[in-house]
Amino acid sequence: MLCVGRLGGLGARAAALPPRRAGRGILEAGIRARRVSTSWSPVGAAFNVKPQGSRLDLFGERRVSGAGGAPLSPRGLFGVPELSAPEGFHAAQEKALRKAELLVGRACSTPPGPQTVLIFDELSDSLCRVADLADFVKIAHPEPAFREAAEEACRSIGTMVEKLNTNVDLYQSLRKLLADKKLVDSLDPETRRVAELFMFDFEISGIHLDKEKRWDCTMLARLVSNP
Repeated sequence: MLCVGRLGGLGARAAALPPRRAGRGILEAGIRARRVSTSWSPVGAAFNVKPQGSRLDLFGERRVSGAGGAPLSPRGLFGVPELSAPEGFHAAQEKALRKAELLVGRACSTPPGPQTVLIFDELSDSLCRVADLADFVKIAHPEPAFREAAEEACRSIGTMVEKLNTNVDLYQSLRKLLADKKLVDSLDPETRRVAELFMFDFEISGIHLDKEKRWDCTMLARLVSNP
């Protein structure tokens, strides 16, 4: 239930929905000019580039402060204040996981309708913002401490993704929507397509199978992901 090429489920996120935030998911904010001592000149130079434009909105929150509501000065990787130190990845993952838990509860308690798909999109988005960034940093950052912290964030969110992929209540909230022809017909083409993609990825994870087969499917997925 994360991003394409990961564990399924939320892989469809925002594939057809219009973007709600300009530049979402693109590492366009640049990187704060923290000096990195490294012999990897191309990588080191990239992590020393001063930010251009607005910082990366990692948590979907456009925060401002200072006199007259001036934007916060970018601090940390990609202008994200929480990532000024390796420990920030733990804070980022915990914040994403807490938000995911809240959104799962909301998805399961919301009557089937267009809002169901929007909640799924937000759920996927909240996890992918952190996971995609961590996935990049764990292989590209010149400092081991950052790479290790980012890798741990990937593992933590991956565990949550696996739970979501096998969350029957979450699956049922989407299935009820798609099983109601009247509701499906009321969806605009983009929202309907996204809902169908979410369902497709859910079923790739075997959630529609009986308990024993679902477990077998989960084990096979782990073997494929961790050969």
